[in-house]
Amino acid sequence: MVKNLKIKKVSAADLVCSKMKDLIVKGEWAVGEKIPSESDLAESFGVNRLTVRIALQRLNALGILETRVGDGSYVRSFDFSTHVAEISDFFVNQKILHDTQEYRWIIQSAAVKLAVQRQTPEVLEKLRQCCQDFEEEVARYYSLKGSEQKRTSLEKTVDIGLQFHTLLCELSNNELICLAFSICKAPIRKHMLVNATERINNPAGQKSTVWIKKYWGVYNALKDKDEKACIENLHDLIFSSGH
Repeated sequence: MVKNLKIKKVSAADLVCSKMKDLIVKGEWAVGEKIPSESDLAESFGVNRLTVRIALQRLNALGILETRVGDGSYVRSFDFSTHVAEISDFFVNQKILHDTQEYRWIIQSAAVKLAVQRQTPEVLEKLRQCCQDFEEEVARYYSLKGSEQKRTSLEKTVDIGLQFHTLLCELSNNELICLAFSICKAPIRKHMLVNATERINNPAGQKSTVWIKKYWGVYNALKDKDEKACIENLHDLIFSSGH
């Protein structure tokens, strides 16, 4: 006998939420556009304003809409990485951090192979700027005295590095590779922070000049369309700890 045939009841708020998502997906409500007011939506859907408000709250929680007090609700450009980052403390553990290293390598080595052939001058220039920003921030780190200032600077080097690796994926011109990297930015950043903390004051890193050279190595190899050199430098950035 087949079990679990109970029909799930769908609330009016569920139906309104689903219809609103459909309107956004189809582009009838574009990103950045202000959607109709609660009262207008209630009239259009034939429900009360409370039902509409519940649906709006759900879409706000999902990061699909942004409600501005005294103004109204707007369609947001959905950023999955930001959404995941907000809950990362609940799932990023030591096992995840260990696996992140392998994940980064699988995703980014594939990205580099495509980037060698598909790179664009505009994104490549952004990559060069990241290398320069990284070099300058590392130099600034060693000029600082206070521990809190140094910590803030270290975090900034990590954020610059994260942007660098994000751009590597963008250079692949493959949306799924970009998405795969984006959805795991929270554990990737934590993994990069662990690496940076080990490297920044490690004598073997020669005040991190080794890692500066690795960033520039990836950029120059991409510019020269040298896949082998690019892969080698990328491997060191992801796996080497600086010991």
